[in-house]
Amino acid sequence: MIKKFEISKQKLFDGDEEKCLEEIFELEHQKIKLTDFYNNPLRDLKKEIDEESFNAIIQESKFSLINSFIEKYTSEDGLEVNYLKNYNLIYLFSYGEYQAGRYLLFLENIWYYSTKKKNG
Repeated sequence: MIKKFEISKQKLFDGDEEKCLEEIFELEHQKIKLTDFYNNPLRDLKKEIDEESFNAIIQESKFSLINSFIEKYTSEDGLEVNYLKNYNLIYLFSYGEYQAGRYLLFLENIWYYSTKKKNG
């Protein structure tokens, strides 16, 4: 079961990459750094959750799949999407160089994921 939290997209950082690496962001009472999710491209989330839930995230978030040598997902801003899975929460971030030397980091959304099946 997957459910999207009703939060709006938030810009967390706009500036030099070195400064972003030093920042600590507090999200839903969690302290998160860029290095916590930087090496977690969204494609790897497929290994951790079921296909139906993964597809729901892609559709709802309007992420685009770019099939280059290594598949990657990008946000509406064209930034690569990464994730952080913390217990039953999945945080989705878009991050990258937006203009020469200018890096942007957004919290795209947060999802609640449970492996328990719905009663039916």
